[in-house]
Amino acid sequence: MRSVLALALTVGLVATFALSVERAAAGSCYSIWAEATRSEGHYRHFIYVENDCDEWLQCSVWTNVNPQPPKLLSVAPGATESAETNGRSDDEDPRAFGTCHFK
Repeated sequence: MRSVLALALTVGLVATFALSVERAAAGSCYSIWAEATRSEGHYRHFIYVENDCDEWLQCSVWTNVNPQPPKLLSVAPGATESAETNGRSDDEDPRAFGTCHFK
């Protein structure tokens, strides 16, 4: 029984470590940022993901102004994708947040 439990814990730790390594590797090759553009007396917010990885990324991104629901972006290697997060805001300086992982 102990050997089965030890094996299960080992497999769980290895899987957790592999996922952490994947996230760390993905985190070192992409950038996330937000920009605001003035339009008709208000600001439109856009969030961007630039993928410098060799693999596709699946990203969940948001700003401090609109944290929910996050926008989902699939980003090809070498590409930059964007999404509008707010079409009518008084905030001229949104901050970007997000996480990405390899597809």
